[in-house]
Amino acid sequence: MPDDDRIPRRMTAAWLKVMRCLGSRRPAGETADAVTRALAATLRDVHGVPDLPGIAVRMQEAAVSGAAIPSRIPGSGDARRHVPTDVAERAAAGFAATMRSELALVSPAQATLLLGKRVIANLAYHYGLDRIGPLLTADGTYSPRELQDLFTEILASDQVSKLTKRWLERLDGVGLRAPARQRRVRRSLEDLVKTPIAELL
Repeated sequence: MPDDDRIPRRMTAAWLKVMRCLGSRRPAGETADAVTRALAATLRDVHGVPDLPGIAVRMQEAAVSGAAIPSRIPGSGDARRHVPTDVAERAAAGFAATMRSELALVSPAQATLLLGKRVIANLAYHYGLDRIGPLLTADGTYSPRELQDLFTEILASDQVSKLTKRWLERLDGVGLRAPARQRRVRRSLEDLVKTPIAELL
């Protein structure tokens, strides 16, 4: 991990832990656990996106009608806008423009889940991964492609998926906790020797 002024000063302790995991090339599962914890802490700190179901309804209505959802440019207008809500509105506008037929066929709950997954990924990039990535590619820890593949794997993990479902039950982020990481059960050597190779893959 860099020890000079390249450490992002506005990154929280939870995201700095993610940076340490990535910098020391920890296994993807361990890094996904750190990312999940950082996301849960971030959602608590920023008070989530309480109006996510309403944004999802407007997203479906715009998809059906073909009308564009107005989307603000970050940093424009009211400086006190809630950043996660802006992230959610931009994600909804993108879905409404590109997934019209799909959104017309899903229930409001499914639309909210779809939007929630995208918002979680976008918040992970906004609050941490977009700040961490350039540092780890600049110092040669990862190639840009390798790092992007790793980010994709982490954000598609069961841990992040479980967190998304938990968050949809606590959209304001109050009391939100990352799910406990599943520990692998160690198998005895005798059991491993007797198990067909196909089952181990």
